[in-house]
Amino acid sequence: MSRSTRIIFLSATAALVMSSASPASDDYGQDVGTKLGSGLSNLALGWVEFPKNIINTTNETNVLFGLSGGFLKGGLHTLGRIASGVVDVLTFPLPTQPITKPGFVWENFDVETQYGPVFQTKD
Repeated sequence: MSRSTRIIFLSATAALVMSSASPASDDYGQDVGTKLGSGLSNLALGWVEFPKNIINTTNETNVLFGLSGGFLKGGLHTLGRIASGVVDVLTFPLPTQPITKPGFVWENFDVETQYGPVFQTKD
């Protein structure tokens, strides 16, 4: 298969996929834009889970456990945010529910991060 034939085939396939996904939601552009934005922010700001969990664990227990346990929880949630950011960036053309809740690390700062289904479609 020649190079130009492959480019045409891939372009046609991409156009077909994008056009078939568009009628499913009136807000398709907004949904995929939000997904891409949250994925990029999770990649760039996942490390904010460290201070978030140290602060929240200190407020729930004490300073000693907040520094140690909060640091460990922050590390796990940092890895989770970065992994969900990678998935969101790679699959942003598919409008799905956010994996992390809250969707952005700065939303509801006092709420512990939770993770939901990876490919749950929007209603």
